[in-house]
Amino acid sequence: MAIRGSYAKGIAKRAEILDVALEVFATEGYRGTSLRKVASLCNLSLAGVMHYFESKEDLLVQILRRRDDANTIAGTTEEQEDAFAAALGRGPSEPGLVALYVTMAAAAANPEHPAAAYFQERNAKLMELSVDSYYKDKHQPGAEELDYFRAMARVILAAADGLQLRWLVDPSVDVAGDIKLLTKATRESMSLKLKQWAPASE
Repeated sequence: MAIRGSYAKGIAKRAEILDVALEVFATEGYRGTSLRKVASLCNLSLAGVMHYFESKEDLLVQILRRRDDANTIAGTTEEQEDAFAAALGRGPSEPGLVALYVTMAAAAANPEHPAAAYFQERNAKLMELSVDSYYKDKHQPGAEELDYFRAMARVILAAADGLQLRWLVDPSVDVAGDIKLLTKATRESMSLKLKQWAPASE
């Protein structure tokens, strides 16, 4: 059944706000002046913008979700790694979003903050994508093997977060390049481990 009337308009306006905010925040950060600019570009007051979100924190988290929707990560393990590195490599063109991500990552330490659920869902999704792509058309992994793979995936996700913070402090850091090196090393480590586990799994 099609969505009609004011509800459909509300969904469209919310999407417009998020798209505009992505562009504005990418270069200008998420200061109060940036929110006012978003409101102006959407022909709304600041209060009008906030009408579409539960809170300012919710708006900021929804902007990150919108960015994730645009940065689709799928395909084979190697294709996922390339897409992940490419998304991280866009940092220099969207420093405000990198700063927003790092700030929300710190805020997620509070389980009551909207960012907490976002990061839990995001990390779980990336983890499952990694597992599904790596073991597609391969054997069914045992518990020990799967635990090892998940640990390696957590290291990569943690490194990505840390490298983005380092880049904010030192823009010479090559986030995408470093992540590519780490993912390559991880795949090589997994290949060695698979040889060790092979007799038990055959």
